Formats: sequence, C-alpha cells, structure tokens
Amino acid sequence: MIESLTGYGFSKKGLFIVEAKSLNHRFLEINLKLPQIVSSFEIEIRNLIKQKFYRGKIDLIVSINQREKTGKIYLNKNFAKQLYSAFIDLKKELSILGSIDISMFSNFKEIFIYEEEEPDYNTLMLAVSESLNCLHNMRKREGEIIKQNLMDIVVNLEKRIKNLEEMVEVSYNNYIDFLKSRVKELIAENSLDEKRIFEQIILFAQKTDIKEEVDRVRSHITQFKETLSKGGIVGKKLDFLVQEINREINTVMAKTEDFQVKTLAIDIKTQTERLKEQIQNIQ
Repeated sequence: MIESLTGYGFSKKGLFIVEAKSLNHRFLEINLKLPQIVSSFEIEIRNLIKQKFYRGKIDLIVSINQREKTGKIYLNKNFAKQLYSAFIDLKKELSILGSIDISMFSNFKEIFIYEEEEPDYNTLMLAVSESLNCLHNMRKREGEIIKQNLMDIVVNLEKRIKNLEEMVEVSYNNYIDFLKSRVKELIAENSLDEKRIFEQIILFAQKTDIKEEVDRVRSHITQFKETLSKGGIVGKKLDFLVQEINREINTVMAKTEDFQVKTLAIDIKTQTERLKEQIQNIQ
C-alpha cells in the first residue's frame, strides 16, 4: 500500500488531548509539544512515532483537558503562621483596630499549594497511539488516491512512448535514405569515393540514433509501474526512476533534429514532471 506524507490524527483520553499532523519532508522529522507533567515520556513517544513512520515532518501536540484535571490542595501552614504573626505585630505597632480574620489571607497565593495528579502513563500512550493510528489511516487513504493519479499519468506516458518508438524508427530510416540520396548526388557530381562516404554516414547516423535512449525510458517506466504496484516505502526509488526518465529524454532532445520527435519528447518530459510532483507526497 502507498502512503501519503500528509495527514491528521486526533485522540482524547482522560486527561489528555493529542493531535498528530504530518507534512511533506524528505526524511523523518519529529517535533513534540508536551506539557511539563509528561515531558519525561518524550523518548517513548518518539520511539512510537519511529515505529509507524519513515518519512514526513510529524508534529505531535499533547495538551491537558482542563475539565478532567485533578489534584490536591495543601496549606502552607508555616507560611500562614508567620503571616498571622506579622499581622499581630503590625496591629500592635500601628494600633490598628479590628480583628484579623481568614479573608485577610486570601490574597496570598503562597498559602495554597496545588499538586497535580501524577499522569497515567498508559492513558497517555493510548491517546498518543490512537492519534498516530488515525494519522496513519489518513495517510494511507491519501496514498491510494495518489497511487491512482500516478498510474493514470504512467498510462498516458506509455502511449506517448509507443508513439515515440514508432516515430524513431521512421525518422531514423528516413534520415538514412535522405543522406544516401544526397551523397549519390555528390558522388555523381564530383566522382567521390562512395564506400568511404557511406561509412561516414553510418557513423554519423549512429551518433544521432535515439532508439537506445527510448528503450531505456520504456524500461524505467516498466520498473516504475512494478514498484508502484508492489507498494510500501517507495518514494525515493520512484523519484530516482523519474530522474532517469528525464535524463534519457533530455538526451533524446539533444540528439534528434526531428521536430515531431522533439515535440513529443517535450510532452513526455512534462508528464514526468507531473510524476515528480506527485511522488514528493508519498512515503
């Protein structure tokens, strides 16, 4: 199965809300955003991501569901006693009337100590795993769409290659016939050595023959289809094959003088660029 490099996953378990996002990237890049209470689990989360993904920029964000947040509140009694003593001393020294009541302590946050509940490791990893599974499933769905798009482009490419093969054969033979005819005219006019000239024609024609390049393009396209059908982690191999197809087509364009062949070669190059753009989106 082909897998896209883009997707989104979400999970909500107990105290934890987890979002996982994936974007295109040549390699695997992992960015984590964790609250302080679960920062100690960073290595475990990274390892889980590495088990599921091989390419792409993965952003995973863990946040705390405040409605589910629990903990304990403790009183800092020593601080409260010191504060009370300070109030008594101030009352005596300044002759302040009235009593000292509990409301006077409410503005001092230092009196109250809030201790969050220890995070549950299993719940956290379950939420992370679920969000990654959602992301993985979305990447696979997107991957199948890209696979079909690639297959459609390849089918069009094969038709163009078939046309190019037919053109190459005709163009090569016509070119040889034209050269032979022209040389015969020159020989008749100047009494030149016919055998030597024909040898030079063959050598020149071989240099301009593009059949070998076209055959290699056909081979690369066949490998492309086989690799795509097999599935798995194929992005880099497909990218290499497209580069090879482009290289051969560039050689064809450089060697031929036939306008129709050049035009068709440009069309093929355009199709391979479409392949390259799609390949950037798969693992």
